[in-house]
Amino acid sequence: MVGLSEGFTDVVVRKEHTDKFSLWYFNGSQLLAVDAVNNAKDYVVATKTIKNGLVVDKTTLGDHSTAVQFL
Repeated sequence: MVGLSEGFTDVVVRKEHTDKFSLWYFNGSQLLAVDAVNNAKDYVVATKTIKNGLVVDKTTLGDHSTAVQFL
């Protein structure tokens, strides 16, 4: 887990397989936290995104055909 999900208003789920997925927690447009289960790529991208205060488009994030590193 990266960040703290307390106060979230939206969750975007990225699921590659039953046992490989991530949950992205937002308050409005601000990314608060990410739970990455068996998904190191999402964990690394989430850490950089939260640390640098970058904005992530939720619609693009929810599109599983878009690689997470290109968000």
